[in-house]
Amino acid sequence: MIEPPVGVRLADAPPLGEYWTGQGGLYAGVIPDYEGHHPRVLIVSEHEAVDVAWGGAGETEDGAHDRSNGRSNTQDLVGCRKLSHAHDAARYAAHYERDGHKDFHLPSRSELDIAYKTINDTFEETAWYWSSTEQTRLLAWGRNFGGAHIESNFKDIRGRAVAVRTVPIIEDDDVTKRS
Repeated sequence: MIEPPVGVRLADAPPLGEYWTGQGGLYAGVIPDYEGHHPRVLIVSEHEAVDVAWGGAGETEDGAHDRSNGRSNTQDLVGCRKLSHAHDAARYAAHYERDGHKDFHLPSRSELDIAYKTINDTFEETAWYWSSTEQTRLLAWGRNFGGAHIESNFKDIRGRAVAVRTVPIIEDDDVTKRS
């Protein structure tokens, strides 16, 4: 079971695209409050998997349809019991560790879109990056960071994967209440 991340203070964040010491990756901004969840910080791994497929071409997954919750999508993909595919991109992200953090996942479509808007220049512009969000039994969402407007690709295409983690933002009031 993945432990929930401890919150961070936004005032401690480095500039966008820089490594956030102790948080396991590059600071990519704030994920807005969707559906009653508190805003969260998006951390993107410095490292990436190259030449990995999303997996499961021709089959629809029971989970992995959430456009904003990459953590639950990744858990569904990694926990998949179908022997016909391995979901290599999701497995890479789920097993990524940095700065003592083990709560990484393959980004959802929304999380990958935020990284595209905030730290675009840290990605290989001609490469395809997978999200954890399935589109159809043949396609999954992802992104090319070079400006080509392609939003989904065949699940068996080889691409890249980054690992991300989302961390709750602690307000200064929350810190004083805990003391």
